[in-house]
Amino acid sequence: MKKTPGDKKIKIGIALGSGGAKGLAHIGVLKVLEKYNIKPDMIAGASMGAVVGSSYALGMSVEEIEQKAYEFFSASSIFSFHNFHFFQESLIRIDDIQKSFYAFVGDKRFEDCKIKFITLGMDLESGQEVVLSRGRLLEAVEASSAIPGIFPPVFVEGHYMVDGGLLNPTPVNYLREADMDIVLGVHLSNVTTKQFISAMVWDKFYKKPKDIKTKHKMLEQAKLNITLMVQILMRTIEVAQKLNGKIVFLSAHPDIIVKPYTEDVGMLQFERIKETIKFGEEAMEKEMPKLLKLIQMKQNDKK
Repeated sequence: MKKTPGDKKIKIGIALGSGGAKGLAHIGVLKVLEKYNIKPDMIAGASMGAVVGSSYALGMSVEEIEQKAYEFFSASSIFSFHNFHFFQESLIRIDDIQKSFYAFVGDKRFEDCKIKFITLGMDLESGQEVVLSRGRLLEAVEASSAIPGIFPPVFVEGHYMVDGGLLNPTPVNYLREADMDIVLGVHLSNVTTKQFISAMVWDKFYKKPKDIKTKHKMLEQAKLNITLMVQILMRTIEVAQKLNGKIVFLSAHPDIIVKPYTEDVGMLQFERIKETIKFGEEAMEKEMPKLLKLIQMKQNDKK
């Protein structure tokens, strides 16, 4: 948004919520804000919101973030069945995902961010939320994105942590505490996994493939079992996030609530990058008249 000489600086904070593949919608949201020349002064991100938010805070362009998302979060990469490892603390080892997160933040630290950025983790020992705002971004993003059972917990600053979105899916409250003039919360819909579970339960218990050999059938059944286990876990997380997030999110009274329509995007459907980003663009465009009006009102109040 172009400034005139008389404009007063309005501090805008944006919270990018968790939601796995749904979080790719954040890229679309940032695209629209850039279209209107609006740059946030602070970003709070959880899980996938931490991945997108941290890279943007470092100064990476939206186009570059999108390109890296296509390259590192496709269905054929880290979430392939072939990357699942058993007899580990999680289905996917840290080595298998670290290169993906490294592509977004490298060896940078919070102090390198051009936009103030924070993220969250959940301490497994205390069960408490931990704010991460210093040190290596790579470790912080890994901790905030560590979906229990899928990714391994991460040890940061004396805490053994998992996904911060479990307790606070869209951390708008930290933007309020930082005295932002305008607070945006990008809240992702999370009701789809139950549909995938229903379909897979049907496949497992009622569908009887007769045209494959026994040895192949055992492998197919194993794949189905693992996929079903993952979806049950993700659905449990979705329900917990919905209960926790509603309380924290609404109590912080965000000025603008951006709700991309991601209800039919599964949390692990990273192959749907293009349409999910589009959902983010559409949702932000819908809220732009309200945001522009609010910015003008805040500027008038500061004159």
